[in-house]
Amino acid sequence: MLHGRDAQCAVIDRLLADAGNLRSGALVVRGEVGVGKSALLAYAADRAAVELRVLWGSGVESESELAFAALHQIVRPVLDHVERLPGPQAAALQGALGLATTHGNDRFLIAVGTLSLLAEVAEERPLVCLVDDAQWLDQPSADALTFAARRLEAEGVVLLFAARDDGLHPFTAPGFQELRLTGLDADAAGALLAERFPAGLAPAVRDRLIEATQGNPLALLELPASLDADQLAGRTPLPDPLPVSAGVERVFLERVRRLPPSTQTLLLAAAAEETGDPALTFSAARALGAGVQALGMAETAGLVRIAGGRIWFHHPLVRSAVYRGATFGQRQAIHQALAAALHGEEHADRRAWHRAAAAMEPDPEVADELERSAERARRRSGYAAAARALERSAELTAAEELRSRRLADAADAAWLAGQPDRALGLLDRAASGVSQPRLRADIAHLRGVIELRRGVPADAFTILAAGSAEVAAVDPVKALAMLLPASEAASYAGDVALTIEAARRAAALPRRDQRIDQFTLDLLVGIGSILEGDTARGAPLLRQAVALAQAFDDPSRLGFAGAAARYLGDDTATHDFYARAVARARATGELVMLPYLLESLAVAEESAGRYTAAAASASEGLRLARETGQESSLCRNLSTLALLAAIQGREDACRSRAAEALAHAVPRGLRLQAASATWALALLDLGLNRPAEALARLETLAAGSETDHQIIALLSVPDLVEAAVRADQTQRAQTALAGFERWASHTTPPWALALVPRCRGLLSAGAAADRHFAEALRLHSRSSRPFDRARTELLYGEALRRARRRAEAREHLRAALTTFEQLGAAPWAGRARSELRVSGETPRQRDASTLDQLTPQELQVIRFVGEGATNREVAAQLFLSPRTIDYHLRQIFTKLGISSRAELIRLRADERLTSMPEPL
Repeated sequence: MLHGRDAQCAVIDRLLADAGNLRSGALVVRGEVGVGKSALLAYAADRAAVELRVLWGSGVESESELAFAALHQIVRPVLDHVERLPGPQAAALQGALGLATTHGNDRFLIAVGTLSLLAEVAEERPLVCLVDDAQWLDQPSADALTFAARRLEAEGVVLLFAARDDGLHPFTAPGFQELRLTGLDADAAGALLAERFPAGLAPAVRDRLIEATQGNPLALLELPASLDADQLAGRTPLPDPLPVSAGVERVFLERVRRLPPSTQTLLLAAAAEETGDPALTFSAARALGAGVQALGMAETAGLVRIAGGRIWFHHPLVRSAVYRGATFGQRQAIHQALAAALHGEEHADRRAWHRAAAAMEPDPEVADELERSAERARRRSGYAAAARALERSAELTAAEELRSRRLADAADAAWLAGQPDRALGLLDRAASGVSQPRLRADIAHLRGVIELRRGVPADAFTILAAGSAEVAAVDPVKALAMLLPASEAASYAGDVALTIEAARRAAALPRRDQRIDQFTLDLLVGIGSILEGDTARGAPLLRQAVALAQAFDDPSRLGFAGAAARYLGDDTATHDFYARAVARARATGELVMLPYLLESLAVAEESAGRYTAAAASASEGLRLARETGQESSLCRNLSTLALLAAIQGREDACRSRAAEALAHAVPRGLRLQAASATWALALLDLGLNRPAEALARLETLAAGSETDHQIIALLSVPDLVEAAVRADQTQRAQTALAGFERWASHTTPPWALALVPRCRGLLSAGAAADRHFAEALRLHSRSSRPFDRARTELLYGEALRRARRRAEAREHLRAALTTFEQLGAAPWAGRARSELRVSGETPRQRDASTLDQLTPQELQVIRFVGEGATNREVAAQLFLSPRTIDYHLRQIFTKLGISSRAELIRLRADERLTSMPEPL
């Protein structure tokens, strides 16, 4: 019975009941030491035992450096289910748990494998996972479990974490439901004492204990053990103060110190040995003169027990009291004994850490062992553990250059583990005193990439360009590799001059006998040449890069090939490369890469008028960017969703998405993202007949403001021209158009060539306007941008209607209305409909599409099911569970009024979905 916890037990009961009804959930129970978190988990286990499967695990302080130690402990009873997972997930999870050889996987793929494993187990019966002492979970395990918990929906899985309030080792789980435990009230505390001490305590003693402990259950139960019978009976005074202020840990330590030295030695061995292995513990203790019989006194004292082939401490505080209460010399001796007792390659990591814990000064042999341990952790994607091993290896390394190399490698592992601040700190330490150019370049490269992904892009360019220049003479291959993210940083910063500078540096690199990456060289120099206006030089280089990319299957390089095609103005190739990149990233489980690829695919889909597909891609990219902590991609996906909302006239959604994008982008100098969000707001104003407001926003894109971006300013000129004309500011339109026309004539993308005569038509009248609009429509036929063409039809129709040529006007207005309605561009359709009414025709009102009822995730499910994929295959592509896919299918069937997958396959032919990439 849990005294005073009725409300908290009710929360647990609801979670377990939901699991029985195939609804998933996660809860974090928080509170101070001894407040009853473990007891609440035990209550959950008892309640779940009959109908749910229960998996237990706990964090162990001394295991927190061992990658996936806690995850392995939790899922060990269900590892036979791993073979049912999709191939890449199964391989990643088996590698992480040391069950198979692996060569490094995306840490998020391991998290997806964890999700799939839990969902697979729950297929048999609902599942509850109980994780105690979550503050001591190794970071890879914590990442995998929390990632899985965020994506559970309809599987019947509950994850219940208990975490101590610990400022040094916090367990963070943003967005999770939390339950905070505090001390028991006086009545509940009194009932607990009466139950544990049936002989009774003196009332004054009971009241003093309750007051001193503030109702902490563990303190209530353990403090009486430090009092004698007379004190408990109230015959002699209690200590003043009671030993609560020093913590319950001190009480346990006092009990330990009453035991013989041999028993204390054995307890210290058990505290330092993280797995609870009795044989190993006894072996180490014997080496220090403590026999097996010493365990008996510890058991009698209620400090430890042996159950299930393991040594268990009465409470985690007993372990920490024993370990922290020992002198360094005592801990050193125990770790040396444990290391000596660990034989075989399978124990190499634990042996290395025990030897490291015993080391007081540089030790090349131990440092080398730790470096090998880090390499094994990296192969399992245990990057946090690898970073810690390399950092400790560096601390035990006397040679300065080797120490710096190990610190730089530790920084790289920390970055891959999602710990950018730690990575930067390690880089600072690594940089001190480094003279070797290649190592300095490695340090600058990583520092620049971190700055690009989470800092200020302009600063990232400075770091990367300087590092590239320094290493160019000795390693031009490395120098070129650094210029690629430097060019990306320049683009994010909206600085065309810096992009051109990156290209010039790339072109000037010495070739020698080293094999330069021709694709990267062509890409950088080609983009720089295009931006300089030298299309004759740049276009052939980009076409060569595109040709080289046809054989690529690496998602990152396919994404860069998409950028090359975009600069060439080839919308079809742009979309195809990004679609291939997304499909490959899905197939290989590269979740970190996906947000960036999805943001670019969404932009390509938006340009092609496939707004349903674009919304689905950007929404998925946004969700993944949030989950993987990628601010740049988060902002870009937000700005694309804002643009789609603007086109479709969803004002609140547009403003909300744009505001969030700007809030993240402006402080970091992410001008590409900030300018894109501002453009979306301007297009919203233009669509809702607020041309003056639209003009003001568009002019900020080239005005040196915090949202300016030269490329976005250029691409948005056709919108600026329309806004200026409608706001009766034609001179401002003429000035902007001149630059756009020069750019379009140099780069010759079909869609841009069509927009030049459209703008000329807006600025002309009579026969001249006719010629320009007709030429624009002719050129639109070479492009695949229906929204652009429909706007030209609308503008031409409006001009014809004003010229009283109503019959001719209606032809163009009908074409515009049809396209706007197909695209869901409500404000623009409304404008075309109004013009038709003025011209003397009453247009019909189009019925809303049933697709408009669906969420972006449901649209993604339709895409894959429409290709004939099973629920398991769809789940693998979208990093969800099969039951969640089944839940979404039921929702889709209900919304669309259909009852079979065959009908979904027919629906997949809808034009707004056909751009979605094929699953691999």
